[in-house]
Amino acid sequence: MTISKPMLALPALAASLFIAACGGSSGNNEHDIAAPQPTKGAVALLFTDRATDDFAEINLNVLEAILIGGDGVDGQQVLFEGIEPINLLDLENFSEPVIFGEVDAGIYTKLRLIIDELELVPADGGPSQYPPLPANGKIDLLDPQGIEVLPGRTLIAEIDMEANKAIHIVGNGNSGRYQFRPVVKANFMDGDAGVLPDTLARVVGTAGMIDPAGTFELCDIETPDSCIDISTDDSTSVFDGVGLETGFNTLMDGDTVVVIGSYAVESNIVLNAVILEIGGNAEQLQGEVVSDPADDQFLLLRNDDGDIVVELQEGTKYYDENSAVESTAVVLGAEVEVEGVQPPKADPADPDLIRAALVFIESEEDEQLSGTISAAPADPSRQFTLTTADMMEHCIDVEQDADILLVDVMNSEVTMGSIADLAVDQVVDIFGEIVESECTFSANEVIVDVNASPPAP
Repeated sequence: MTISKPMLALPALAASLFIAACGGSSGNNEHDIAAPQPTKGAVALLFTDRATDDFAEINLNVLEAILIGGDGVDGQQVLFEGIEPINLLDLENFSEPVIFGEVDAGIYTKLRLIIDELELVPADGGPSQYPPLPANGKIDLLDPQGIEVLPGRTLIAEIDMEANKAIHIVGNGNSGRYQFRPVVKANFMDGDAGVLPDTLARVVGTAGMIDPAGTFELCDIETPDSCIDISTDDSTSVFDGVGLETGFNTLMDGDTVVVIGSYAVESNIVLNAVILEIGGNAEQLQGEVVSDPADDQFLLLRNDDGDIVVELQEGTKYYDENSAVESTAVVLGAEVEVEGVQPPKADPADPDLIRAALVFIESEEDEQLSGTISAAPADPSRQFTLTTADMMEHCIDVEQDADILLVDVMNSEVTMGSIADLAVDQVVDIFGEIVESECTFSANEVIVDVNASPPAP
């Protein structure tokens, strides 16, 4: 499918960051008047997702993003208000910016999202489903430590919608229906301190302000005043409208460009490009590698539409969920996502072909256990006993950096918790992998059903 999602940015962001960078004393002159200290901080709101194979699309609209006040701030600060359509399945391996804006500095208690029009398009071709949203689409994301926006600095909020865990079937057979619960994670990062998202960003826009040295401005197609700075270097791969490698000097003002890269915070937010795709023809295909990669190509069995030849080039990049990898990571049987362009066929009988700009090696899906905590972790242990519905007991070892989410469906609130929040009789879903050790399940995420569990101790 072709991705052409817009980005939304506020011009005030660049101004606020410029002031933050230049707002000190102008020199050693004792008569200089010190510039006023900034009172606002910048916020970048990025969306990503953990996709599910049950659906071809998961569509929703983001209507509002609001920071709600706490220490040092009053009332509410609206980050975004409008209609931003998102297909969560487009975000499985990438993040997408929804807003770059600025708010009053301070410590906020929660980030509130308002969403609507949740549509589930089944992968088997069945009719779309529209499960009701809790709390009329309100989702409150809470962090017990508070959400701190520092003056003159940039807070990056990466929102993981976790569709594979938020949507599940209630009931059996034809009576089964889909239910949405707000399993949404918020990871707040101080961009100025170099704490940045691991997820690659994928942004589509129109190129302008091109500097031959390798920088340009990428502006939203629908709202041209909304822009982000793009930086390239010798390692950036550039591809043209038919998917062949080209040089940065072929980029022209007004070109539609897909940029894949990583964010950095300098004097403003910059996207350091790993890949540029010029021409607006790029698309993403997912499937299984069904031939040994050889002679710079392999056969991909697409999830939705037969097989296709994937042509690899010198500049093709390879990534997994953690970082860049070598081309040798593409092996027979691997599940991958290919980003590239399908060029026109010289003969209709020719096989389908996509020229790859990026091959993303998918991670294996987590194992899941569900049940009740029958023995809680004792300090300093991070292990507890889970009893499942079949009365089997499982030893769970919670990884040091595991996410623990306290999900209150009735109030549509998600609180980022800690190991200390786990207690006996809580109803939980555990995600991770089976391991060969005394404690046989290693958990990278624990989701506590607050409504089905006893009150927190």
